[in-house]
Amino acid sequence: MAMLSELLRFEVTDIKGASRRLSDLGIGLLDHDYPPVTNLYFLEREKLLRIAWSQVTDFDKPRKRITVRSFDRAETAHDDVPEGEVLLKRDVLDGLIVDLLGRRTTRASDLQLVQDGDDLRLHAVDAGLSAMLRRLTSGIYRGSRKNDLYDWKYVEFLRGDPQAVESGAGYRLRIGRLTGGEIAQIAEYLPYLHAAELLTLLPNDKAAVALQAMSIQRQIQVIEEFEESEAVELLSRMSPDIATDLIGRLGIATMKTFLAAMPNRQKERIIKLLQYPEDSAGGIMVNNVVRFDRMTAVSTAREKLRDHSRDGDLISIVFVTENADSAILVGTVRIRDLIEKDEAEQLEDIMEPYVTTLNPFDPALDAAYKVIGAQVAAMPVTDRDGFLLGAVTIDAAIARAIPGNETRSLKVFA
Repeated sequence: MAMLSELLRFEVTDIKGASRRLSDLGIGLLDHDYPPVTNLYFLEREKLLRIAWSQVTDFDKPRKRITVRSFDRAETAHDDVPEGEVLLKRDVLDGLIVDLLGRRTTRASDLQLVQDGDDLRLHAVDAGLSAMLRRLTSGIYRGSRKNDLYDWKYVEFLRGDPQAVESGAGYRLRIGRLTGGEIAQIAEYLPYLHAAELLTLLPNDKAAVALQAMSIQRQIQVIEEFEESEAVELLSRMSPDIATDLIGRLGIATMKTFLAAMPNRQKERIIKLLQYPEDSAGGIMVNNVVRFDRMTAVSTAREKLRDHSRDGDLISIVFVTENADSAILVGTVRIRDLIEKDEAEQLEDIMEPYVTTLNPFDPALDAAYKVIGAQVAAMPVTDRDGFLLGAVTIDAAIARAIPGNETRSLKVFA
């Protein structure tokens, strides 16, 4: 076992006796839980060179020496590194890491490497005070605490550069195993550039869920760091009500640009929501709801529900209208009932016809208390003629009713 701060004081020698001071170590992150060192980096006449670890013939820790076959096999490195490789000192040391087990972030004060046969592998991050003392005393202090070590298998490191993924730089890509809500909570405590970088590591669907679970202030900071096409992609996958809140705060010019580039369906939903004041029921409602006419068979509704779940928000209520051509609300059906009832029945046979509704221009706080008091998953919003416009979900109601609550809505199936 050796720490990077210790290894950076090693000499690299060849079998002819020539000597160079080790400058950095390169590893390929994507292939292993504990990635092996792939290249040694060293300076020669102020020029950065590298030589493959496969050229190492001896790793002598007591004498602080690494022996290679011949420096003749070294190549000029400049500022480029092989695709997928990162340099431990340059890229990881002192960088932010995300502890996936503890759902927290910390700084990589030092790195622990372990010999594994002929390989030297990155094994853990030391984030403790002992690591800082070790570096400040140039290795005189050698102590370390087990509780300060973070197993590399369960961490993701961040550079603070949202464009790093595009450049082909190596990442763990383990952050995607967390839920969108957990990722959003972690991102709230990161510098905004690191938060934007974090989203670039995720598949687009999960990135959109994580983004919409963040506070509106963090959403604005993050979305402004993306290229236009990337921002539009995320906005198009977000819940329309949250996307509307966000895009409405980006300035008129940016709003027009993003809307023009969006798929028509999402664009139309957002434009409809933008007509309502932010502090109204219409301003906090979602308009991507499940709607069927009263004569629809249960079996047909179940099948179409699958399509809707892939397209957008799926709340736990189906809204029933007068007919296919009319959006006049006549009842609601819980998804649980839709699953349990005989598939030959029609929605009008199983719907609840006595439905409390909201007016889109009702004060948002009043609407929120009404939804919470009714203990429903969502309450429909209709115009004065009874046409269904959308629904205020319990998530949106709680976020509005509790001061300081920045919980954002996630796509929910209940």
